[in-house]
Amino acid sequence: MRRFLPSRFLGVAMILLLSAATLIWANNGKYSHYRQKIKPRLSAGALFHLGLQNQDLHVPRTTAGQSLLKPNASFFVTGVPTLDGPVTESINYTQDSDLNGGAQVPPDNAGCVGPNHFLLAVNTAIEWYTKTDRVQQKSEGLNNFFSSTNPSDLFDPRVVYDSYSHRYIVIADEQSSSPNINYIHLAVSVDDDPNDGWYFQRINTKTMINAKETWLDFPGLSVSKEAIYITGNMFDFNNTYVASRLWILDKGLYSGTDTSAVNVYDLSTEAGLASQSFGNMPAIMSGPQPILNGDTVGTFLISSEWDNGNGDDDDIAVYTLIDPLGHSGSPVFQIQFLNPGQIHNNDAGVPEAPQNGGDATIDFGDDRAQSAFWRGDTLLGAFTVNPPTGPDSGQATVFWFAANTSDLLNIALEQQGYIGGEDIAAQTATGFPAIASNYKGDIAIGFSASAPSIYAGSYFAVHQNTDAAGQVQAAQPMHLGEDYYLRTFNPFHVGNRWGDYSSIALDPTNNYTFWIFNQYAWTKGDYDPFSKEDGRWATSFAQIDPNSTQAGIGTDNKLALQSFELEQNYPNPFNPSTLIRYHLAKAGKVTLTVYNSLGQKVKTLVNEIENAGLHEVKFDGSQLPSGIYFCSLKQAQRESKIKMILLK
Repeated sequence: MRRFLPSRFLGVAMILLLSAATLIWANNGKYSHYRQKIKPRLSAGALFHLGLQNQDLHVPRTTAGQSLLKPNASFFVTGVPTLDGPVTESINYTQDSDLNGGAQVPPDNAGCVGPNHFLLAVNTAIEWYTKTDRVQQKSEGLNNFFSSTNPSDLFDPRVVYDSYSHRYIVIADEQSSSPNINYIHLAVSVDDDPNDGWYFQRINTKTMINAKETWLDFPGLSVSKEAIYITGNMFDFNNTYVASRLWILDKGLYSGTDTSAVNVYDLSTEAGLASQSFGNMPAIMSGPQPILNGDTVGTFLISSEWDNGNGDDDDIAVYTLIDPLGHSGSPVFQIQFLNPGQIHNNDAGVPEAPQNGGDATIDFGDDRAQSAFWRGDTLLGAFTVNPPTGPDSGQATVFWFAANTSDLLNIALEQQGYIGGEDIAAQTATGFPAIASNYKGDIAIGFSASAPSIYAGSYFAVHQNTDAAGQVQAAQPMHLGEDYYLRTFNPFHVGNRWGDYSSIALDPTNNYTFWIFNQYAWTKGDYDPFSKEDGRWATSFAQIDPNSTQAGIGTDNKLALQSFELEQNYPNPFNPSTLIRYHLAKAGKVTLTVYNSLGQKVKTLVNEIENAGLHEVKFDGSQLPSGIYFCSLKQAQRESKIKMILLK
């Protein structure tokens, strides 16, 4: 689905060849020889779901209402200065079983944070908690939550908070081969409080590709100001990988009286590739979105392990999605490749993780793209690899990178690094990362870790903006593992899967602290005589202060919700751009204006009605001389000013 250049671009494109669409057509031959080295396989959630369908697994069924063996509670971790407040116990194996009438592995840990709540979903339940005192307000099976769309055996949930429209978004997958069906179930909260109600929609994602009926596995989810993005690996109903697809939805469902319009795209072909791209992960978008030739960039997507045919077989594909709703004709898909060097042993793949207490290893997944995040001209990505050399060689190891997107036509790799976990314990395996950054440029990465001397648990590491490129602070535990983990529901113990993903979210009330959500190996229980297993998982979430300044839970939230304030721009001095953040106590008409030292208006950045809460705007001074400038925020009779220094 390729678009022609709109008339307003033709003159510029013919002379300068700078439009995104022109670059894409030039790329059609440039990247046609690229092939992906990754070996496609089904997600753990899908394999469990198919095992139930085919009666290959023996899962003891339970009756709802059984006593919960581990109550929800919060506890404080001492000696970990970068955790801000309590680590909160959330849903576990037994609770999930009680809600759904049977156990599920693995949980697939999806979490997000809004102004006043932390919301999470696992296979196969949804919960949300208050942020300040961590009170659980909802705990429900996904099938019940989506009852209005008539689901059956949902799996692979994803959640995200839409900071542009102040809503929570939840999706879950449904598949059956008798008959062949596949749906994504979508829920959008009425407002920024998940207790105020939800709107629901069911999307038919069964797709005919190469004369084969295919279904979506391992969905990815992100959102921008104008659209929702869902990605998926498409398998036929014999469970052979066929292709990948991207669904773009408008926000029609947000009205409560309409549904979202849905369009599906062959991302690989649109970008000019000759082969299909597996594991395309859309970036969570934060802050003002970039603009290219008058069109908005909706999101970026990444996929891993590309071979350019010239000896570089670990390249990272970066897709830039321009004009997602086709206001100028149809979306444009630009692709570029980043070369991080030899970061993964493709012949050996990702090794399984050792664990304390026994010989059974834990499947730490594969080398597909796991997490992507964009903010302030920086694109982040993370996934699991097996380093070919060095101290982490032969171990599952988290790899992360940051790319500069200030020039959208020439995205450049800025830094990269491993999180080997040797500071946790010897021979530590790390995997299933999630990554995000804040307005100061601090990067936080949540991940799982396991070693011969420790149980599998949840950890995080922070790259502070003053750290050397590719370096992170010492890894910290969010929740230590508590016992030996083995749970496959199979007497041959095939597929002791962990994951398939974890979550990290930037707090939208301050755009500074992070919230992580992940699983850990819980105490053993619920012995199954068929498989002779008793491993159980549990989950928890916590808030991270990346610079160890213990502000206390709720401080920033109250500031954002109760104050009228214009923060000092960051950075300051700046060259050529800076971020301006402001808080509104109530909704209303707002103007944000920049003046020079003579009091002359330079630019009006905002002049519209905005909601209460935190807002931010990027100011570009590339066309201005060095000097002192002033920024004024006005709403009704209130005004706040700051001084900014442009230093070239």
